[in-house]
Amino acid sequence: MFDPIKFKKSFPLFSLEENRSLVYLDNAATTQTPQCVIDRIVDFYLRENGNANRASHRLARTATAMMEGVRQQVADFLGAASKSEIVFTSGATAGINLLASGLTSRLNTGDEVLLSNAEHHANLVPWQEAAKAQALQLVFCNHQLGDIKDKITSKTKIISVLAASNVLGKKHSLRLFKEIKQDYPDVILILDASQIIGHGLINLQDNFCDFLVCSAHKFYGPTGIGILYGRYEQLLKVRPSKFGGEMIQKVSQYSSSYTDAPYIFEAGTSSLAAIAGLGACITYLATMDLVAIAEHENQLTNYLHEKLFELINIYTELTLLTSADSNIGIAAIASSQCSMADIGFWLDEMDVAVRVGDHCAQPLLSALGVESILRVSIAAYNTNKDIDDLCQYLQEFLNENRASTKKIQELTNHKKSHTFINREELLASKSWKDRYKIILMSGKSVPKKNHMRADKNLVAGCESKLWITFAKEVIRNEVCYFFTVDSDSNIVKGLANLILCQVNGMTKEEIKAVDFETYFHELGLLRHLSESRVNGVVSMLQHIRSC
Repeated sequence: MFDPIKFKKSFPLFSLEENRSLVYLDNAATTQTPQCVIDRIVDFYLRENGNANRASHRLARTATAMMEGVRQQVADFLGAASKSEIVFTSGATAGINLLASGLTSRLNTGDEVLLSNAEHHANLVPWQEAAKAQALQLVFCNHQLGDIKDKITSKTKIISVLAASNVLGKKHSLRLFKEIKQDYPDVILILDASQIIGHGLINLQDNFCDFLVCSAHKFYGPTGIGILYGRYEQLLKVRPSKFGGEMIQKVSQYSSSYTDAPYIFEAGTSSLAAIAGLGACITYLATMDLVAIAEHENQLTNYLHEKLFELINIYTELTLLTSADSNIGIAAIASSQCSMADIGFWLDEMDVAVRVGDHCAQPLLSALGVESILRVSIAAYNTNKDIDDLCQYLQEFLNENRASTKKIQELTNHKKSHTFINREELLASKSWKDRYKIILMSGKSVPKKNHMRADKNLVAGCESKLWITFAKEVIRNEVCYFFTVDSDSNIVKGLANLILCQVNGMTKEEIKAVDFETYFHELGLLRHLSESRVNGVVSMLQHIRSC
């Protein structure tokens, strides 16, 4: 039996006092890092810090041996035929960019690149740019890949798709990709494996792709290091996109010749400490029962969806977009009635880390008919209690949201407004949750203003979208300012109202003189707002003062 509590003890972040109550459910974005990986990175700088492949002295030789040793570890971990098929990159994004520029330069006008409409922007934008540069055609299959074979034509030269969705958690069958390779051997097949590597082993000897990319920080490794696998005969066809030291054989003033793969793609100094950390990560995973971990994650994925189904049967304002079937551990929630940003804000203040937004998959969200999704993503150190805590806090939010909606409706019926916040009302509140209710209701009372939602009115630096406009009015021979706000988050609108109730009707000099830090401190808000929220308030203030 796999013990997630024991596993979690390997990750020092969770043992820190400020993280004792943290429920971390944003693992599809990045997983936490075990102590052995952190130690290995420190040890590299402490004992081995030399530039690989650059000198004959002891430290350089040690760094080179480490780098090549980890390259072999990665090849064994993925089931590659040789370490020469492994290229170190800064991440999956860098790997895809290398392939998009290095493969398409050989294609002809009108050739097709086949993608799905669920691709992460990192596996979409590089192909868009390559298509513009080479006059290629982009073709899209649906996010379930159900029609991928129907989309393949004689013009299809490259297929680049995700192996699992970072939004919906859907894991696609490797058998499907193997069938495509068998039926269309001349089509280059690229897999974005960023989301599946941390949830079970794969074996590249099964010949289900020509290239594969992933990032170490998705499977308990360090950030800043990624892996590009390519079948060696295919790697030789890729044109490098970075040029410089360590990828050359000979350089004259007017021409150069290059070395072979994989080194031709590793110009410059690699992130050696991160490579060392990647090696430690693979060594660490080798000590684990990966089958038992997969069983634990499957159980947790089922439990997560069961609990969310129970919640959504009561709170029909939410929609669950995912199921537990063939799922790597992701649940996605949407709503046409609740602000996802507000739910994320609430959970953050409850010390539950989830992800809210479009998840760098805007075409997929557009196809699903939603603007924003709350994503919950698990890892092996998560437990049923984490899911219980998540659902408890979600239920608390939904109860508060319903109560505030009802109260606003009552105010509307009585032709009363609660747009601006009464300072005395906030000061009289006994707890953060009471203040939250007041701010939430204030924000919800601000109607949506589509005419304001233009890029020119968007405030940079806010976690949620915030639009501000202003009008000038001469009062007693002085130019006074009146601001109007809108946001995709009711909490952000409520916080903006706190500011506007102080500044509306003031001159520019009076606005600059307002001591907002003391104002928010007196209201007892700053100690409850996360740093990102505080930064958002600061961005609002800077924008208002600059008008």
